[in-house]
Amino acid sequence: MKNYRQVHIIAKDRGFVYEPIPNTPEFNDEKGALDYWGYNKARIQDCNFYNDPIVIIRREVNNVLAKEL
Repeated sequence: MKNYRQVHIIAKDRGFVYEPIPNTPEFNDEKGALDYWGYNKARIQDCNFYNDPIVIIRREVNNVLAKEL
């Protein structure tokens, strides 16, 4: 059995690494992430000490069942 899902995450762009913003949830769609950004923009920008670009990334998660116990 294979399980596949996409999540959207608000993250800091640190060059080759995307670091998720602490204490923010994962979203099922981009609209949910943009709505959260609109309500919490000031708090998220306050924790961005180095003025890194803030982006929304889409992460694809695959789960494969190895053995049912």
